[in-house]
Amino acid sequence: MASKNYKINIAGKTYDVEVGDISKSPVEVSVDGTVYQVEIPESVGGRASGEQPTLAPKPLAAAAVSRPSIPDSLDDGVVRSPMPGRILSVNISVGDTVTKGQPIFILESMKMENTIASSIDGKVTSVHVAVSDSVQHGQTLAEIAKG
Repeated sequence: MASKNYKINIAGKTYDVEVGDISKSPVEVSVDGTVYQVEIPESVGGRASGEQPTLAPKPLAAAAVSRPSIPDSLDDGVVRSPMPGRILSVNISVGDTVTKGQPIFILESMKMENTIASSIDGKVTSVHVAVSDSVQHGQTLAEIAKG
């Protein structure tokens, strides 16, 4: 079975999605060039009777999707979003001195507040987001120079 291409819109952002052969699991799904392996549960669609499965409108459990690993933050001073969400609080400004473990952002994701802390001691060299910005998993939020 050939792959199918879609343009989908999520929270105002358009994505190019290519879905591979859905007659077997895992299915290879490409989102804006990033490839994911997606498990389709047996209960989705009628595969036993030879019918093509229908993808459920609700997302699969997080464990069912494998994606490239992007660390929340590295010792290089780049602070990245650990998940998609919305920035509720920015507790730093360019020029501020921060310590390892200091809360620097509050991120709302799936109606839960998540504290994002500095991974190093240093000085804030740039802040890439503001309150109420929507962010994606792995997006750079700030940069901190070791100090």
